[in-house]
Amino acid sequence: MTSKSFPAELTVCDLSKVTIGIKSFLRLNKLNKALQGIESNLPECKVIVADDGYATFNVDLFELFEHPNINLIQLSFDKGFGYKSNVIAQAVQTPYLLVGSDDFDFSPVSVRKGIIELVRVLDTYPNIGIASGRVDNRRYEFILFESNGAVTEIPADDDDGFGYVVADLTVNYSLIRREVLRRVQWDNDVKIGGGEHGAFFLDCKRAGFNTVYVPGVNINTQRERDSEEYRNYRNRALSSERPCFVKRGIRKYVLGDGTIDYESRDT
Repeated sequence: MTSKSFPAELTVCDLSKVTIGIKSFLRLNKLNKALQGIESNLPECKVIVADDGYATFNVDLFELFEHPNINLIQLSFDKGFGYKSNVIAQAVQTPYLLVGSDDFDFSPVSVRKGIIELVRVLDTYPNIGIASGRVDNRRYEFILFESNGAVTEIPADDDDGFGYVVADLTVNYSLIRREVLRRVQWDNDVKIGGGEHGAFFLDCKRAGFNTVYVPGVNINTQRERDSEEYRNYRNRALSSERPCFVKRGIRKYVLGDGTIDYESRDT
């Protein structure tokens, strides 16, 4: 990563305290663009890539990124979302982890501004464990109400003047304190779509960690069409099975729009 000068307003906090974690699977073109964006726009940040695609395809790509700030962890094929997330979390040495994906576009200046805002919130409010933005400007902030084995997503309120919105559940574009990652993990045995996203944030809430959404923070996904092979694997998320909920004793899970995402047959 080459050094780069930024205007003063884009250097108001120390981004070297941030590690960007990227889960990668069968989308090397998008991963390449994501890393190029980080290299040019966020040179201070460390990067951990956990890839569980075809290892032999990745050699040439990572030879292009020789800076020691980028660390590739090559896993066996199709280890899954939870396993990769935990591998990244265990490898983080900086105070904060920014949860990322291989299809994120890190190149716009607005992304740097947004990450600075996330750092500002965690630096300012030690009682906040997770500060999140949005992906593709889609609203996805909810309070998780838990009662008698049922969890219901309730849309979060708007910003009340503190520069953040309290929300137990947000998208996977979050700045997380390292101490959160030492106490809360994803489920290693779930590939994708088993309720792992809601389960992680529920675990954070149960552990006493506060999550917020920071208005105006956003990252966009790359628009290139994914391969048919990738889409076939990704479509496993459409399964109705929710092993993460079962493991946590959740008998019913209701989405923010009122849709019942899961209900135990024993309920």
